[in-house]
Amino acid sequence: MTSRVNRPAFAIERVIIFFLFANILILDIIVIAKIRNTETVLGTTSNDTCPSSCIARINQVAGKTSTTNGVKEYFVPLGSGTNATSDWSDVTGASAYIDTSSYGRLKKVTFEATISQPVSSQKIWIRLFNATDKHPVWNSEISTDNAGPILLISPTITLDSGNKQYQVQMKTQLNGVTNLTQSRIHITTY
Repeated sequence: MTSRVNRPAFAIERVIIFFLFANILILDIIVIAKIRNTETVLGTTSNDTCPSSCIARINQVAGKTSTTNGVKEYFVPLGSGTNATSDWSDVTGASAYIDTSSYGRLKKVTFEATISQPVSSQKIWIRLFNATDKHPVWNSEISTDNAGPILLISPTITLDSGNKQYQVQMKTQLNGVTNLTQSRIHITTY
């Protein structure tokens, strides 16, 4: 005995399947078009290469951030590293040359560092050292006994006139490993 297929029902099923696929295809095209025209997390659209928020952050990290009323802020990155000594020692690679004449009238300068240690079992000290003139930068010493990571900011410091190399130095209470994840000098001018 041969099986007979109900041809009108089979044709209707094919039409329904065709319309379902066409509908899904059209919806995919609409959704993709909407995604391309909406903003992303960074605030960009499909036509932006780098939005103003991105440019502001790049300038901040690179060292140039302007603010209102003629006041300007500069962030001079110094670097990162580790330390595990109980006496002041240089953090290798964490230094920069700063020429104070390049910044105009200085309003305020601070030293900022983010440090962490595996456990908060010791006190950590960190400071800036003028490697050119061979002396610590006055008021730059900051410390903590927290495990972190923690951002430490010095009181106002004074940079020596001219082009000087500033080196980050650290020491620990118990020779435990301490991580300097970032360090920088924050300069505010008039």
